Amino acid sequence: RHLQIFCINKEKGCAWQGNIKDIDTHIQKCPNQVVTCDKCKQIMQGHQLESHVKDKCVKRYYRCVYCQIVGKYVYITGRHQEVCPDAILPCTNEGCQQSIKRCNMELHRQTCPKEIVKCPYYDIGCHTEMKREDIDQHEENNTKIHLKKALVKIKDKSHPVSIKLTE
Repeated sequence: RHLQIFCINKEKGCAWQGNIKDIDTHIQKCPNQVVTCDKCKQIMQGHQLESHVKDKCVKRYYRCVYCQIVGKYVYITGRHQEVCPDAILPCTNEGCQQSIKRCNMELHRQTCPKEIVKCPYYDIGCHTEMKREDIDQHEENNTKIHLKKALVKIKDKSHPVSIKLTE
């Protein structure tokens, strides 16, 4: 006769009972045996290892949902997300509801109606800043002021300063 024993993991829920000569074979496959993930070294019960490696291990391979590059989960969901050119981001301009790929953000901001821009007459003295969408109204409301500033600039340029050279 062979000696019957219980699994050493009985208290953890293993119901195996068998011959003492079979214990080593069972322990290698016991779902309640403590195991270590080869990738991240986290300790868990054997029955958790498959789902851990597939869905939870921070060192598993993972595909970026935006650009499809593959790398370790911890990198792709961390640092890579901060620089991924295809990540979709909200426009940083207040009031703009558009979401744009990171690589297209600068191009979007060149035409975004909510972007803060200088008055087209900035170089002649109108230092007003406004949303791009408000330029037409600003120009309409300030036509006389812009014309006066333009005239002053023209007059300044039409009266060149004379310099006398001395020998």
